[in-house]
Amino acid sequence: MTPRRVRRRIVVAWIALVLAGAAYTLYLDHSTSAPPGPQHWERAPAPADDPVPCPTRSDGSAAPTASGCAYWQRS
Repeated sequence: MTPRRVRRRIVVAWIALVLAGAAYTLYLDHSTSAPPGPQHWERAPAPADDPVPCPTRSDGSAAPTASGCAYWQRS
C-alpha cells in the first residue's frame, strides 16, 4: 500500500471513531436525562420591613465602611 492510502485509511477510521463516539454520547445523554418539566418563574421573598442600618460612629456620623450602604424604600 502506498503511504497516501495508509493515511487515508487512518483518517477515515478516525472520523468513524469520532462519529461513533458522538452517537454513543448522545444516546447515553438521552437515556439518562429526566423528561423536561414545566418552566416557571418563582417570586423572591419580600425584603425585611426594616433594612439593616449602616454602621455609624459613636458621634452619629457614618463610619468609613458605610460608603457602600444603600437604603431602600417601599413604593
